[in-house]
Amino acid sequence: MKTVIKNIIYFIFSWGLIRKGKGDFAYVTFDDGPSPENTSKILTTLKDNGVKATFFMVGQEMEKYPDIVTTVLSEGHSIGYHSYSHKSLKKMNFRELREDLAHYKHLSRQFGVNNRLYRPPYGELTFMSFFWLLLNGWKIVMWSLDSRDSFDSSEQVVYTVRPANIVPGEILLFHDDYDLTAEIMKDVLSAYEQNKLKVRQL
Repeated sequence: MKTVIKNIIYFIFSWGLIRKGKGDFAYVTFDDGPSPENTSKILTTLKDNGVKATFFMVGQEMEKYPDIVTTVLSEGHSIGYHSYSHKSLKKMNFRELREDLAHYKHLSRQFGVNNRLYRPPYGELTFMSFFWLLLNGWKIVMWSLDSRDSFDSSEQVVYTVRPANIVPGEILLFHDDYDLTAEIMKDVLSAYEQNKLKVRQL
């Protein structure tokens, strides 16, 4: 019953909760960066394939690697917020949530990020965090296809996100802090290009 109620609420407020992209595109997104080892490699692959993506960054990592954040923006990609410390919203009280979002105000001014795209760590939301985010002008972005690059082998990940599995508006979840992801992106994007699958950012 609780799941049904939750889905009804999410449907009513679907204008602020993105679980699928628009149009006949695939949307490539990366979580948990920026990573000094792998984000730059992924950026090179994206550039070589003419693809723009959305990076949901962790505030602490943005502070550690500001040059990478600047490069992501200068190359035309979008940046969303993935919390300050990657702590689940289910483990935050209201004060902690407000402080977490306050960090973003500083970061957005520092880097000139204008959008308010928020992806909750682990995809976990509470009713309190859901409504507070919406009331403060955030768009909550989930995903429709998890690459499982955090868990599976490179062969399995490439199979999971193969063109045959992509439907219009698919939002793909990758992580730019894994070596595996940096290594497979060329094969993934080449397969999309060969199948004339259009990829864009949110």
